[in-house]
Amino acid sequence: MSSKLLFPYATNSSQSLRVISEYTTYGFIDEDGFLKMDLSLGSCGCFPIGFKRTDVVDKVCEKIKDAPFSSGEFYTTHPAVIELGERLYNMSGGYRSFFAVSGSDAIEGAIKIAQLYNGRNQFLGFKNSYHGSTYMSSSVSDATYITNTFGKDPRCVISDYNLDSITDDLCAVVIETASWQNGLYDPGKDFWVSLRKTCTDKNIVLIVDDIAMCGGKTGTFFGWTGIVEPDIFTMGKALTGGYFPLSATCLSEKIFDSIKDIMWAHGFSYSFNLSGVYSTLAYLDLLEQDKLLEEVPQLIDRTKELANRLIEQGLIKEYKNHGLVFNLVLLNKKPLETMFESFLYKHGLYAGLWNEGGNGLLFVVPINAPPSWFIRLESCLVKALTDYAATVALSS
Repeated sequence: MSSKLLFPYATNSSQSLRVISEYTTYGFIDEDGFLKMDLSLGSCGCFPIGFKRTDVVDKVCEKIKDAPFSSGEFYTTHPAVIELGERLYNMSGGYRSFFAVSGSDAIEGAIKIAQLYNGRNQFLGFKNSYHGSTYMSSSVSDATYITNTFGKDPRCVISDYNLDSITDDLCAVVIETASWQNGLYDPGKDFWVSLRKTCTDKNIVLIVDDIAMCGGKTGTFFGWTGIVEPDIFTMGKALTGGYFPLSATCLSEKIFDSIKDIMWAHGFSYSFNLSGVYSTLAYLDLLEQDKLLEEVPQLIDRTKELANRLIEQGLIKEYKNHGLVFNLVLLNKKPLETMFESFLYKHGLYAGLWNEGGNGLLFVVPINAPPSWFIRLESCLVKALTDYAATVALSS
């Protein structure tokens, strides 16, 4: 299909388009009229309650008529912005917020706050991490999509989860609650405890990137709950239920007290839009009214049962999960890696963002998933993984 567009992360001289004509509750209808389940729910679970909650969209659109703009800059704000800040403060146990548009923006802001706090200028990220596509957020990531082309800030170093890398001159450590790109690798409880203690002892700011794991996927709104206590944490994606863009950077009282008398020079390009604030408030109301987070433990158990049946059938090796975010680990390295997504697509599954790498298949369970969702997912997975295994065997 010919196009007059420039597509990101694509070789545009040979890019083929996959046109989505209509969204369904948890997927879409493709160009040939076939239903596809979106395994990543719009990228790492941006839409945890599905794509068809028009009630959220209607609420936002109605409110935006009265106040179409509020940047939060130059001593002006809006009651909805104050309300969201207060709700997040109470929910998180005392973290203050500022808002932007994207996860990358949130990480940039977190790094700036860390510099204001301790005056240092070195940053540590971890192996196979991804924190964004702006200069600093990509530099503190291990992902090379941006840095291979545009370069990397020399102040950023990457560690293989080695705490000896945390030296006294560091300004901040940036780490994901659970890394989508790293297949939900879990460094373990001892690592998290030691990381928190080391950062405290050395007065290093611990920034937890909760962008992909927040929004209720773990049964709480914050994916880091019960794992570690951040100095700063960031949210995005499912923060708003997915319907309008907003990100949040949340800082502890210790950090706030240290920087509150310094001008916070982080706006303009990083300004938020009121639609995202309204969307977050509407999503939080839905979670409370429908008591959706109470159902998450049962959904996790049901997904584990599904994964165990795939293991028993010899279709996967094992699985990992962080709440409702799952990674099905395949039997071996993908010898047909570039074709793997096509097997899924053939059998009704859309892999989503960055799902073609590594030895696993990542997916997000909707926090309101009905029994029919699990039935269809298992049927499609069995067909796709069986077909793939047979093709791999023939190619060996």
